[in-house]
Amino acid sequence: MTVMEDASMNTNLHAAFKREIARIKSGLQRIDLADTNARQGLARRYEFFSQSLHHHHQGEDRYLTGTVRSSADPAEVEVLDQMESEHQTMLATLNLLDEQFTSLSAESDKAAISDNFDLLLSSLSQHCDHEEAVGVPIVQKYLTEDAYKEFMQYNRKAPNASLVFPWVCDGADPAVASQTWGVLPGPVRLIIKPMMSRKYQRFTADCGV
Repeated sequence: MTVMEDASMNTNLHAAFKREIARIKSGLQRIDLADTNARQGLARRYEFFSQSLHHHHQGEDRYLTGTVRSSADPAEVEVLDQMESEHQTMLATLNLLDEQFTSLSAESDKAAISDNFDLLLSSLSQHCDHEEAVGVPIVQKYLTEDAYKEFMQYNRKAPNASLVFPWVCDGADPAVASQTWGVLPGPVRLIIKPMMSRKYQRFTADCGV
């Protein structure tokens, strides 16, 4: 039995990243960039998204595909190479967006930013489909318990980790939200779900997006 039998959280994260691109794009079109508070709120929302996507891909490269590579056969290694190459393609676009949001101002070109979001969404969607279909099964086949524990510890140390669970559920179907929270042990979920949800609600209100 694989130590990562349930990969639903990965799938749910992928869907959340795609929803977040649409959310930030919509916010970008809606706000007046001359409004300092609105602009800073949107930039804060983007920073959360960017940090989360960077962290997610770095964790996969280091603790998942990186650790199973030595056990995989040549055809599987080729798939793992494709996974990391796709991460690099996304990274190039994400770095452009990082620069655009770092220098976000009243004069920023909304259309140029939106174009980069479209590029990122296209490559992200293709990668997620590819990873879920063929990448995850390879990782599940060879991943060791120690590597999986390190991956989970890495995720718990993510920037704004306390926002991740309610964020993944924001806009998701009720069944997906239930599945996401269900990853946590019942007693832990009982305590931290209300705390995380309130914190996420405050974050969303503060960002205005």
